[in-house]
Amino acid sequence: MSQASWKDQIKKKWGPHSHCPVCGKAMATDKKICSQSCKDNLAEGERKQKKKGRFQCIFLIVMMVGMILLLFLPGLF
Repeated sequence: MSQASWKDQIKKKWGPHSHCPVCGKAMATDKKICSQSCKDNLAEGERKQKKKGRFQCIFLIVMMVGMILLLFLPGLF
């Protein structure tokens, strides 16, 4: 008598499904996001991440220009 693994037991009980990347709820395998609110939350998070990336890039450029000015133009400061 061999018992099925726990993964096989879960597959048998719940059938094929995937999980929402935002909230983690089980959903049909053909869907990527479970609901419109999760889709909105995902889009808002992506916008925030993009804005943060832009800010970091601008900050890095400003710091590099400042360091170059300090190195090559020491008489100004």
